[in-house]
Amino acid sequence: MPAVIRLNPAECALLLVDLQEKLVPVVDPDEACVARADLLALGARKLGVPVLATEQYPKGLGKTVEMIARHLTVPPWEKTRFSAAIDPVIDWLHKDARRTVILAGMETHICLAQTALDLIEADFSVAVAVDACAARNGIDHQIGCGRMFHAKAVPVTAEAVLFEWLGDASNPVFKEISLLVRQSRAALGNIGI
Repeated sequence: MPAVIRLNPAECALLLVDLQEKLVPVVDPDEACVARADLLALGARKLGVPVLATEQYPKGLGKTVEMIARHLTVPPWEKTRFSAAIDPVIDWLHKDARRTVILAGMETHICLAQTALDLIEADFSVAVAVDACAARNGIDHQIGCGRMFHAKAVPVTAEAVLFEWLGDASNPVFKEISLLVRQSRAALGNIGI
């Protein structure tokens, strides 16, 4: 498996896992994870990085929250597997030649961890936006992150990803992304997530 050294937007895809109507309020009642995932998705779109999503059993857990759905490159893929590394996702990543996947979403210790492990086994580089992930309790989030990082996924934050994708303050969308980051910080009260 290749190591993540740099996040090159031409090689990356953002995969948002199970940010769904009935799951978000239970897992992330303050919706800080969703706000950071939204920031990441909006920045990805402005920088030409595909934004993909999965939905775990949408009949029971609802559709992708509108805040996130508006950024998707393609409609979300439905799944019943906990891992989001399902065949249509893998096929799409291969077809678009995206070898690095940035992960964010719900249930760090279950769906995100299993997705990261499956992607790493499939020879993708994986980075996990820890501030755009959530679990029902802190220990599950912490252990889920630890497991992914032990398996060679790289910890990142939404802001770190965006500024690495930008690469330089002379990037034509730098001011726009910078403004989005400042607005996101203000909306979250800069609570240090």
